[in-house]
Amino acid sequence: MVGAIPGSVATQRGITDADVAAAFPSDGAAPDAAVRLELMDRLHSYYTAYLGGAESFQQVPRLNGDPQIAAVEDAWLRWEDGQVDTALLPESADGLADWFAALRARHVQPAFCRYLAEEATLDEIALFFLAEELVDSRFDDLVALAQIGAGDVSKLTMAENYWDEMGEGKLEQMHTRLFEHSARFMRARLTDSAVDISHLGGMEVYENANLVLMYGIHRHLAPRALAAMGLMEYSAPTRFQAMVDGCSRLGVPADVIHYQRIHVHVDADHGAEWLENVLVPLAHHSPEALREIGMGALTRERVANAYYERVWQQMRAVR
Repeated sequence: MVGAIPGSVATQRGITDADVAAAFPSDGAAPDAAVRLELMDRLHSYYTAYLGGAESFQQVPRLNGDPQIAAVEDAWLRWEDGQVDTALLPESADGLADWFAALRARHVQPAFCRYLAEEATLDEIALFFLAEELVDSRFDDLVALAQIGAGDVSKLTMAENYWDEMGEGKLEQMHTRLFEHSARFMRARLTDSAVDISHLGGMEVYENANLVLMYGIHRHLAPRALAAMGLMEYSAPTRFQAMVDGCSRLGVPADVIHYQRIHVHVDADHGAEWLENVLVPLAHHSPEALREIGMGALTRERVANAYYERVWQQMRAVR
């Protein structure tokens, strides 16, 4: 379930210019973490409401109809762009595949994955799984949004990815349903262990989720969305295999691990195809598109690295 992580701190008070300046300082100062978390929580509520089903039409916000949300997004984008070392951007469309492969190799989190596979307790694994919920539970919607305006082999590649997300037409195999089944098990485990999960709604967790939601929802950020999603698919198999190994070590039922197990191979194929058939052709379209791909991928790497560091710290705190 989206938004199932408790501990939200956002209220419905108005967002002020001072809030935005404190969360995304332009003078090189450290962001105010508490204010930034509040704004990220508000963004996440806005994005998930926008992606709501037809039955929730009365709650769906008008896109860009909220000037406060627009101000937060603009400031956050500027802040994130300022964190990117432009010397690390890909230099040519012909070299993008090698550049992306190297980025993926840096981003697979080998130490964290070893911990999941070999050392983490079941409570720790459950905590990590629920942190992943803010992104994984909406990935099919992101793939659906990514297909808008695409054509030819690029669209077919994304459509194949989406078909897999839909369980190849089998309701019981839809990836969101499989994920929810696993999430119920993990949440029950933490409840039985009296583990407080309210602290999971930290700034880095929401930023990790909000980045791909913002990229996916706004059409002018589509190249960044495709890059971020490509990096997610390309680097995920190592992490999913670690989850399978860790859960198997701890005796987690096979049906609970099914979601992770199928993604070990599915995401490996998707990542390679996404790079070859979606990102590389887009990069050849223009230098501007190549730059946007690089910005999206590098920003996703930085935000996700901060997320993994924070979640790993929280996991070890429950040992």
